[in-house]
This record gives sequence, structure tokens and C-alpha cells, in this order.
Amino acid sequence: MGEADPEMRDWIARRFAVPSTGTDKVRSLSDAVAENVRPGDAVYLAMTHTRFSAGVRELLRQFHNADPGFTLVAIQMSTPFSPVVHAGLARKIVTSWSGDSYYTPGPNPIYQRAWKSGVEFEHWSILSLAQRLAAGARGLAWTTTRSILGSSMEIDNASLIRRVDDETLLLQSLVPDVAIVHAAAADVHGNALVSPPLMEGLAGCLSARRGTIVTAEKIVDSSFIRSHAHLARIPASSVCAVVEAPLGGHPGGMLPTGIEGIESYGEDYEFWVEMRRAGRDPADMDAWIKEWILDCDSHAEYVSRLGAQRVDALRRRNRPESWREEVDALDLDLDAPPSAVEWAIAAASRALKKRASVTGATAMLAGAGMANLAAWLAAYDLAAAGHAVDLVAEMGLIGYWPRPGDPMLFNQRNFPTCTMLADIDTAIGIVVGGGAARSLGSLGAAQVDKFGNVNSTLIPGETFLMGSGGANDVARCATETVLTVTQSRERFLDRVPYVTAPGDRVTTLVSTLGVYEKDRRELVLTAVFGSDTDEAVRECRERCGWDLRVARDVASVAPPTTEELRTLRLLDPKGWFRA
Repeated sequence: MGEADPEMRDWIARRFAVPSTGTDKVRSLSDAVAENVRPGDAVYLAMTHTRFSAGVRELLRQFHNADPGFTLVAIQMSTPFSPVVHAGLARKIVTSWSGDSYYTPGPNPIYQRAWKSGVEFEHWSILSLAQRLAAGARGLAWTTTRSILGSSMEIDNASLIRRVDDETLLLQSLVPDVAIVHAAAADVHGNALVSPPLMEGLAGCLSARRGTIVTAEKIVDSSFIRSHAHLARIPASSVCAVVEAPLGGHPGGMLPTGIEGIESYGEDYEFWVEMRRAGRDPADMDAWIKEWILDCDSHAEYVSRLGAQRVDALRRRNRPESWREEVDALDLDLDAPPSAVEWAIAAASRALKKRASVTGATAMLAGAGMANLAAWLAAYDLAAAGHAVDLVAEMGLIGYWPRPGDPMLFNQRNFPTCTMLADIDTAIGIVVGGGAARSLGSLGAAQVDKFGNVNSTLIPGETFLMGSGGANDVARCATETVLTVTQSRERFLDRVPYVTAPGDRVTTLVSTLGVYEKDRRELVLTAVFGSDTDEAVRECRERCGWDLRVARDVASVAPPTTEELRTLRLLDPKGWFRA
């Protein structure tokens, strides 16, 4: 074409300029919810690593005591979602887990009361629910899974499941009416940046019939989105409203890795615990909702009520090296004699190391509580011995190394130590449960039976517990699983009344009294704590709900070493899991 004349150059520049087109979808928070959420909707409450959003608070503000009959869909219904259920917004809940996380995992009284009052709970594993949402986003009627098989969930959800063979199920896809999510940044059209780990992968946002309400830390220019396109996870076509809401993930956290200009903040554990405490009594939760929801006319007022000092502390909490200051300030006896729980955790860690060597494991998924401390200790010891094992967390953390001072499974200070930040499907479906995987699961249990079957969901007709989370997926798909459980007759049953996770691949159970190993199908006592073996065996029998089989030669478990104890106490200095 030769050298273009000035007029031609101007025409080329105009013709091929990147257009800025699309509808301006910026709304106030109240308008975004009022215009897009209707009574009777299936509302998808997206999590990712923020695990909450300002949009959910606005949902509660607008529909408080209105009996909207929502079906709430969330990969996990943790403490921050519980006020929405307390206020009567949910007629049905579709989830993998409904309970409290901080400081220790356990049943949530609001969900228990809702279950007793007739709110329907549709239980899934964390991977199978993510797979159903992904199928909906792809426009598929069904998807496949290896999870759920052999569990009570397969029976309860029979109308939504088809069995293909002994290893594969078909699951009916799931499509919500509207979705609510919090992002790091979005432009006025709705294109949104979300940094990993991505938990359920935002499939529900991409499939919602009416679209997604996006709240964001900051509304940015479309050129900013393009310069961070590798972190764009929600396209404008899937969005019905955009709202700027700094600190909109509170009491969850925000770590916008690779997105300059967006401030991070850590999870507000203390706030979660305040909510948990309020949930014990309906009147206290009513007062909490009045203070933090109904009396806050806007998101800005909510943030103002948190106070600058609290917000500053949350921003410091997310600094990767802030754990060093906290550890330096600890008043902790690292060399005190071990407790029974510490002894059990150390024994479970040794069992994991043994099974890792036998299986050649390359990945290990840690569940919450004692189980994650056991896995963390094992991973550090295996690394010291030259055996590389990637620690995996269901949120999408792969190859992470837990920082001292904070034993929470999704501690955001662990994110920068990862070799990979992904999502549930990659972490559990492939790295832990894929065709080429060699992996170990380290899990806890509310109840366990002699076959290693786990119940963490409910005691039918009696008590609502929590749900599967990733337990079913790991127990079904990992090469082997080691359980760590506090022992009592109420927990150790001949048969669990609800199978959250089948025990086929459970090889070892470590309790606070002894070590049980699988002989054919049944767990057998092979080792005990303490020097008086006969007395320890007698106590194991007394605190076991089945006719316990005992090995001919019962070993005595050595107490934790100095290094094991010091490691455990630095990982959990306040004793949230090891007390």
C-alpha cells in the first residue's frame, strides 16, 4: 500500500480503534437487587475465595421477613449466609455443606433450626455440585461424576441421578435464575476480574437465566480489563448489574493477585465468630441483623460501622509475611507435654507418611480441624525426607505450604506459597481424583463406623450436622484416605445412619485413643497411646460402639517428638484444632 497519506492514516486509526461499546449496567446496590431478584427465584450465591458479598447483605435487607421463598444455591453455606436463612428467605437450600468454620468447624444452630422447621436441604458433595453448575453453564442436561456413588446422597437425590456403571453417575445440570458475586474489579458493562483460587469456578454466574449481579472493589475502564484479560472470569453478556462496593467481600477476604490498584484484605475471623455466637439464640440474631443489616442504609454505612482500625487490621492480615510478627508476639510453651489430641494428630501424621510411601502419593488433600494439622505436619516431614507431595485444598490451592500462626484451611497468607491456584474441579477432580492421580485424603468425621464410612451430614429425624463439603469426593476418588476422629461411643458406631462418604478407600483411622487399620473391610485396633497397653485397649473397647476387633500384638504409639510438637503448636498457636 506504500506510505499512507495522513487522511488514510486517520481513517485506519478510526476504523480499527478498539470500540468501547455495551450497556452501562452500573447501579446502586439497592437498585441492582430490586431490579433483578424476584420472589421464588433460585439465587446462586457465588463464593470464590472471598466467600461472601455485599449483594447477599442487600438481598437480606430487601427481603427481610418477606417470605420470598428463595431456593438458595451455594457451594457452601457457611456462617455469613446464616442470617439470610434465619430471616426466613430460604424455602430450599442446595449446597454441599451448611455449618460454621471459625474458629473450629461445627454445626450451625440456624441451619439446624431451619432443618427442623421444614426448610428443604438438598445435599451434594462440593465437586458434584460444582459439576452440576458447570454443566448448566455449558447448556448440557447431564454431566458425569465419580463422586456421590455409595453415599446416602445418591439415594436422596435419585430423581436427579442416573447410574452409568459401578464407577460413574450422570447428574442433572443446575441452572439458577439469578446470581450474586463479588469481584476484584469490573467495568461499567459487567466484564469482571476475579483472581484465583476460584472455588466453584463461577459457572453459576455464567448460566444464570436472568444474569449476575456483580459487586466489585472498584469499577475500572474497559482498557484495564483488557490489560488483565487473563483474570477476566465473567463476561458482560452474563451480567445484569454492576455495583462498586469496596470491601464488599467482608467478612470474607480479597486477594487480587496480579491486579494492580486493588487493595487486598484478610478474612475477619472475629466477625465470623460474632455471627456464630449470635446465631445460638434467635433473639440475638435478630439484634445482629438489625445492627448490621437493617440499620445500615448502604454498603458504605456498613463499612463505616466496621471502623478504620478494623479495616486496617484486615489489610495487614493479608500481607504474606505478617505471620512472622504474630509468631514473634506469641506467649507459647513449645515444649510442654503433649495433649491427647496432639498425640493423635502426630500419630495421624505418621500414618499419612507411611501411606504416602506405600502409594507413592504425589498429592494430599487436607480436610479441616485435626485432619489438616496432621496433613500439614506430614507434608513438612515428607519434604524434609525428599518425598515431594503437593498439599491440596478444595478451594483450588495446589502445592501450598501452610504459614505458622493461623491453622485455617483457606488462610489467604498461604496463597502466595502455592505452585498453582485453580478451582474445585482441578484440585479435587483432577489432581486428587483424576485418572493419573496418586493421592491421599486426610479427613475428619462427625461419626464413623467399623467399615470406615463417614457421616458428617445428619442423623435422620434427629440432628442436622453439616454436610459433605469435599469429604465424599476425596473418600471416593483419592487413592487412600486416613481419618482423624475424637473417639466416643456416640462417634464410633456399628453403622452410621447416613453415609456422607463411603469407607471403601479408608485404610487407617486415628482416634484420640488409638490407631485402627483396615483388615479386609473392617477397622481393627493395632496401636494405642500410653504405656499400659491392656488398660488402653479396654478404654478403646468401652468408647467404641461396635464389637471391636483387636490385633494380636497391639503396639504402643510413641509420643510426639519435640519437632512434631513445636511444628503443631506454631501452626495452631491458639489451640483451635489441637486443644
